Amino acid sequence: MRAALPTTGDVRDLAARLVSDELVVVPVRHHSPACARAVADAFARHRPSRVLIEGPRSLTDVVDLLCHPEAEMPIAVYAWSRPTGRGAGTDGRHGGYYPFCDYSPELVAARLGRAAGVPVAFCDLEVAEQAAAAAGTVLPGDGSLLREDAYRHSRALAALVERLGCRDEEDLWELLVEADPDAGGPDEHLARLTAYCLLARADHTDADLDADATRAREAEMVWHVREALVARAPGDGPVLLVVGGFHAVAVPDLLDAPPPRPQVDTRHVEQGSALVRYGFDRLDRLSGYASGMTSPAWHQRVWDARRRGETAVEARTSAVLTVLLDVADELRTRHDTPVATPSLAAAHRQALLLADLRERPAPLRSDLLDAVTSCLVQGDADTDGRLVRRVTRGVLTGHTVGRVPPGAGTPPLVRDTLERLRALRLDVDGVEPRTVALDLYRNPAHRRTSRALHGLRLLAVPFAEHVAGPDFVRGTGLARLQERWTTLWTPATEGLLAEQSMLGSTLPEAVDVRFGLLLDTATADGRAPTSVEAAALLAQAAVVGLHDRAVHVSAVVQAALAAETSFAAAVEAAGALALLEGGREPLEAARLTALPALVATAYARALYLGAGLRGAEEPEEAVATALTRLRELVASPAGAALDAAPFWALVDSLRRQHEHALVRGASAGIAATAGRLDADDLARDVVGHLDASVPVAESVAFVRGLLATARETTWQESGLVAGLDARLAAWDDATFLAALPDLRLAFTDLTPRETDRVAGIVAGMHGGAGPDLTVRRDVDAATVQRHAEVSAALAAALADDGLGAWVDAGGVA
Repeated sequence: MRAALPTTGDVRDLAARLVSDELVVVPVRHHSPACARAVADAFARHRPSRVLIEGPRSLTDVVDLLCHPEAEMPIAVYAWSRPTGRGAGTDGRHGGYYPFCDYSPELVAARLGRAAGVPVAFCDLEVAEQAAAAAGTVLPGDGSLLREDAYRHSRALAALVERLGCRDEEDLWELLVEADPDAGGPDEHLARLTAYCLLARADHTDADLDADATRAREAEMVWHVREALVARAPGDGPVLLVVGGFHAVAVPDLLDAPPPRPQVDTRHVEQGSALVRYGFDRLDRLSGYASGMTSPAWHQRVWDARRRGETAVEARTSAVLTVLLDVADELRTRHDTPVATPSLAAAHRQALLLADLRERPAPLRSDLLDAVTSCLVQGDADTDGRLVRRVTRGVLTGHTVGRVPPGAGTPPLVRDTLERLRALRLDVDGVEPRTVALDLYRNPAHRRTSRALHGLRLLAVPFAEHVAGPDFVRGTGLARLQERWTTLWTPATEGLLAEQSMLGSTLPEAVDVRFGLLLDTATADGRAPTSVEAAALLAQAAVVGLHDRAVHVSAVVQAALAAETSFAAAVEAAGALALLEGGREPLEAARLTALPALVATAYARALYLGAGLRGAEEPEEAVATALTRLRELVASPAGAALDAAPFWALVDSLRRQHEHALVRGASAGIAATAGRLDADDLARDVVGHLDASVPVAESVAFVRGLLATARETTWQESGLVAGLDARLAAWDDATFLAALPDLRLAFTDLTPRETDRVAGIVAGMHGGAGPDLTVRRDVDAATVQRHAEVSAALAAALADDGLGAWVDAGGVA
């Protein structure tokens, strides 16, 4: 059952219970400047003897590093857990970031506590304990250990957004809490925050709170509060608890009726954490960070101004001006977009006037954005304003990247990866991108480097970008002998590697576990992936050097092929497997011993499914393309051991019996090119499909299919050109225009020289010389088609009015 909405009396009573001589609870929103100032005010007013902060207990070990004078924000603690022991598998791995910036209330509390010489400790469950305590399937903290989804999903707050004319819940928060946090003093700020958090919590049942381990976490934090109260000596200052407001409003009742401390078994779990650099771009809620404040650089400007002694209104007014100046500077210098000084002045004035019109104590971020759109965008706001909005968002987000202090150490996975990359002679110390060329076919050392880079790519770690060369997973660039990469080690590389620590302590271990997760996802709930997906998994295993997994993955491929119902998909899988077999040097495919059998299985499955094709089962274009690919497989070295006879029987069957003329034409072309359909039989097929009794669409489709697989039939004695010429001559203008797009598509496979050759043949048939045409390459086919249709419509209209002679006389061009 959901709680009733609180009254004003309820709010003020609860706010009063948060502050006593023994305990001061400061409800905060993570990364809120107003809440950070409230922490500082509470510290100055109450002079606490001990500080407790929401966050995994192990973060206590890094308090000194967080408060180190050489630490530059933003930085983050990445905490992770993974199962240990045999049979640990890929489940049960969790991790998340706990970021800090200068205006994070938790960091302000830690710094003040250290400066005052009082104990500072974090008091929440560890990552593994949160995962074990959660009744739901998703751990709060996968990605962030400071989730604040409750504020966004509150119906009461959503109603308040609408009532106060705010844009969203971020706008509401900025209006109620950030715009003028000094209004009414600290007690009024506490009451406003209490009301806000009570409304957010009102929509949550006990089941909701158990699903994400909220109640277990609160029980843990309250246990630490009680222990701190017991340890407090007479005459000491109060215990200061800095905790998310969603939890803070529950603390008084939990202290009155203390729940037992959670008992979570983590004996078979390995846990760790690392202090890593973080960036404002990742801290921004708009970038997907679940607990971020929108536009961290905007809040940093306000925070810095307040620390210089400015009032909240003064700080926001000056922040509006500096943002506008920075936006104009970037537009001018980086995008060559002029911004007039009067426009800047108008935008600044409009932001202030909008805030006044909307009865706000100071400009909000939304007021600034509206002023930018109104005064700096020239033209349509949705199109011309895209660049201005993007630049403005970038300025509001900021590009600041923090620096960890000396002694922070390096996570094992980061250290192992650095050692491996250096051993492979890759630059990890430079500040500019480097180009790396790898000869996969002749250099074993280069193959090892390629596997490492592909492994990082699989982990989504931004270090190396594959620029060119063979891609055996996607089946592109296979004619190239070398891979080309650009590499650059950045703070994001280190941070995301630390994030992958939940997968393993070494690069090979992390890659193996990540691949295992992909495999588990593909085969979850006993389902089989498609044959194409399964073949890609085998290719991925080979590319990253996981040949030891080949037996398991091969079984998955075998099952996927057995379950495949699409002829085109089975052919695509067969082609992908054949490419792997051909990659003996770059992929060391000889170690994939099951590969020849898998190619044969895929081939057999494709033939079986092809034999059942009649017309409606699959798109005709897909069937025609698949036939061409299957022909390439049979003719390739990987298909040397395959029996080609069933394939040619399939081609002949489709040529004779398939419902779609495009497939019949493609089959005829394949057979003719291989010498399995003589000139007379091909001529009969062509003449039959171009007969006047055959529907126009069917005739054109046959030509499309034939030219897609045997374009040489246009200048050979197949009767194609003569038959097509005769058929075209019998069409009226409307019929020709309707068929023109497909006819144009049919001839696109011809080279310009071949097109000229066909044109010469046609001209000769009508007693003319070769064509002397001016080719217009500045007009696309769609424009030509549209103009031709307009001309035909105009000619018809003139004919209806008895003016058809004008057309015959050249009056209409």
